[in-house]
Amino acid sequence: MMEKDNKLTEQLIKTEKKIEEKDKLILKSMWIILSISVKNLIAGIFVTLLIVPEGIWQSVTLLGICIMFLIPCFYALKLEINAGVYKCKKCGREIVPTYREALWAMHYGTTRYLKCPDCKKRTWCKKTIK
Repeated sequence: MMEKDNKLTEQLIKTEKKIEEKDKLILKSMWIILSISVKNLIAGIFVTLLIVPEGIWQSVTLLGICIMFLIPCFYALKLEINAGVYKCKKCGREIVPTYREALWAMHYGTTRYLKCPDCKKRTWCKKTIK
C-alpha cells in the first residue's frame, strides 16, 4: 500500500512539472508573438508613411496594418490566460479570469487588476505558474 502511494506521488510530481514546463513555454511563445507583432506594426507604419501617397489609401493601409497587429494580440491574450493563474494579493486565492475579464482589465506585463471572487476586492494580481 505504501509503495503504491509513493508511485502515485511520484507520478503526480512528474505531471505537475510537465504542466509547469508547458505553461512556461506558452508564456514564452506569447512574448515572442507580441514582440514580432510590435516590430511588424512599427515597420508597416513607417513603410506606409514613406511609400503610400497621402489620402484614402494611406488611411486604409494604416487601418489594415493596425487590424493585422490586433489579431495576434488577441491570440497572445488567450495564451496568457491558459498558462498559469493569477494570485490575489489580499487573500492569496488563485484566479483564472475569463477572456473578457482579462481583455478589459488594466494591466502591465502579466500583472492584471482583477476582482477576487472570494474577498471581492480589486487588486493587482500577478501571473504565477502553478
